[in-house]
Amino acid sequence: MDHLRIAQLLGSRGVHQIELPAKEGEYADLPTQLSPKLIEWLGRAGIGNLYSHQAESFTQFSAKNDLMILTGTGSGKSLCYTIPALETCLSEPAARCLFLFPTKALAQDQLGKLAHLIPGDEILCSTYDGDTAKSNRSAIRKQANIVLTNPDMVHIGMLPGHENWVRFLKNLRLIVVDEAHIYRGAFGGHVGWILRRLLRLCQWHGANPQIIASSATISNPVQHFEALTGRAPKLISADGAPQGAKQIIVVEAPDLEADSAPSPNFESAQLLAEAVSHHVKTMVFCRSRNGVELVLRMTRQELEKSNGNTHWIDAYRGGYTPSERRGIERRLFSGDLRGLATTNAMELGVDVGGLDMVILNGYPGSRASFLQQSGRAGRAGREGLALMIAHADPLEQFLARRINLLVGESEPSIASVRNPVIQAKQLRCAAYERAISTTEAREWGVEREIEELADSGELVHSAGMWFYPSHKAPAGDVNIRNADGESVQLWAGELSLGEMERWRAMQNAHVGAVYLHRGETYQVHAIDWNQRRAELGNFEGDYYTLASVQSVIESQANLRGIKTDRFEASLEAVSVTTLVTGFKKVALKGGSILSEEPLDPQSRTIDTVALRISLAWDSVPGLEIGNEPATGGIHALEHVLGAVLPLVAGCDRRDIGTAWYMVAPDKLEPSVFLYDLAPGGLGLVEQGFQDLTLLLARAYELVSSCNCVDGCPLCIMSTLCVCSNENLDKPMVLAILQALSLSLGQ
Repeated sequence: MDHLRIAQLLGSRGVHQIELPAKEGEYADLPTQLSPKLIEWLGRAGIGNLYSHQAESFTQFSAKNDLMILTGTGSGKSLCYTIPALETCLSEPAARCLFLFPTKALAQDQLGKLAHLIPGDEILCSTYDGDTAKSNRSAIRKQANIVLTNPDMVHIGMLPGHENWVRFLKNLRLIVVDEAHIYRGAFGGHVGWILRRLLRLCQWHGANPQIIASSATISNPVQHFEALTGRAPKLISADGAPQGAKQIIVVEAPDLEADSAPSPNFESAQLLAEAVSHHVKTMVFCRSRNGVELVLRMTRQELEKSNGNTHWIDAYRGGYTPSERRGIERRLFSGDLRGLATTNAMELGVDVGGLDMVILNGYPGSRASFLQQSGRAGRAGREGLALMIAHADPLEQFLARRINLLVGESEPSIASVRNPVIQAKQLRCAAYERAISTTEAREWGVEREIEELADSGELVHSAGMWFYPSHKAPAGDVNIRNADGESVQLWAGELSLGEMERWRAMQNAHVGAVYLHRGETYQVHAIDWNQRRAELGNFEGDYYTLASVQSVIESQANLRGIKTDRFEASLEAVSVTTLVTGFKKVALKGGSILSEEPLDPQSRTIDTVALRISLAWDSVPGLEIGNEPATGGIHALEHVLGAVLPLVAGCDRRDIGTAWYMVAPDKLEPSVFLYDLAPGGLGLVEQGFQDLTLLLARAYELVSSCNCVDGCPLCIMSTLCVCSNENLDKPMVLAILQALSLSLGQ
């Protein structure tokens, strides 16, 4: 599909593009230490030499170092750990290796590559996850040299019953943590503790496995490795792989009224339909499950209009049943599918046979994800096209106009291993598996937390050790994909539509909510919060729904802060009560609001961490009670700081909440709060506090770079605003941001 046709579909919009030039590869001979048999295997696979970073990885592994591999998409990171693993198993036949992947699809893909590389059964490899037949599990535990799995299975299927894994743990020589950048936030916090639990059991059995982690580009690779494992790695970041030229195009959101502007979902669907009709293998990445389903539904409608085959396309996301996911993966790997609408579940290194084009339906939430998703086009040295359609959102429009930021240095990846809720859950799991000693508690830095668990009766102290006081493993009740752990099951009659975290269900599975699943539309008819079950039925309407959410914040303690003559910035422990009071019906095409419906309020209260900025009354001229521009400036400050925090903290906008007060009850001053949405906090707003100067600079740049006069959806308005974006003032927020920056000494 040529660029002219793309331009016709997208209309006269602001378009920004950047060319990433091709790069020659840097090669090295196969290491002389490799066994002749492995050299033979590699030769059969057409591997006669290595990229420089692959060779360096083997050298550093042979020197007994833990490794963090930080190279680009399609750079062959898997050989950085596959070659050490195979050499280890050949030199020590009893050796075991554990490969951890964030998704089952990625584990299945890597298993296929290992099977292609290894002839016969000299080295046995197998996946071990929730889809593994129970009749095969014992043989895998006893015989497999390389086990490919995910952190969820290690958490619930290996560690609680580690007595069944004694031979494996005793002989474990290598742990691989693939796609390590995915392990951030609450998920990363849980994975960090799962790895600590695994390593302590290995140590108990006399093993001390090395660790190799691989990651997309992040700004803190060494610190992230240390957070996940408790160890310091050798960093390998010099990428020796060749790269094909890549064109990245970013299209600005339309400067049109909501009822006349085509939605990004519809535009993505048009482009996908056009692409697959011309045999252009294409993947559309969407930020939400709803977006995936909308794009699939609209694309099928577009194909029907042009007599295309709707079986050319499908969707892939979390929430599908295992059998649905495996079927889609088989069609994708075989080449039967020409197009796929997906969430970030397909952003990782699964080999789908080379994509011609990638469409990003909105900014994926981090620059690391942007590079991963755009890098799926033109892998293995082929040229490719990546196209991002910016949504009518301040951050996305800002990045569309600052395209160089998208391909520059990435944000940090923050694994929330110190989240108190996650710590408490994981410490109970660890104590069940083996009593925690005083030395371990000191090494982990959790003496106080363990004492608190003992005081509450959740652990028992005896003979200098802390024990879990039950024979039932607590791991089964701990959902490692979020901090809360509770989820709601979704059912349409006898058909399971998957599950959703309880706090997300409050906003997306309330009575009247529209829910999409594999192109079919359902509506929630009833929900039982005690049974954690929602009942859905088929829906034929032409709208989707958005919840109306309000938050009330109560400060509990000041953790640390800075104070200037104009404002005070602080990290605070806060209690946040979130109320879902209603929902909006939004037209599928155009995105106009059709109506607003009330709901019986549902609430959720969490203790978390907030970044608070409180302004002195004389900090900016006109900042006074009763002055309408002043109120609009504080309100707009909440919006723009929330919009740019993801650029600083490396998080998704949906990971944080915001609130504002013209007169905060405790300080009687204007205050804005940015807070982590997970109980106990995830370290996101803490990163914003540490990089406050950058946060304020990005916010000022976002607002000042917009050509509007009074403020618009592309600078100071927010789709998350509970006040329907009323009373916002662009000149005042610019004055406030300038005053804050000057006060910090910029």
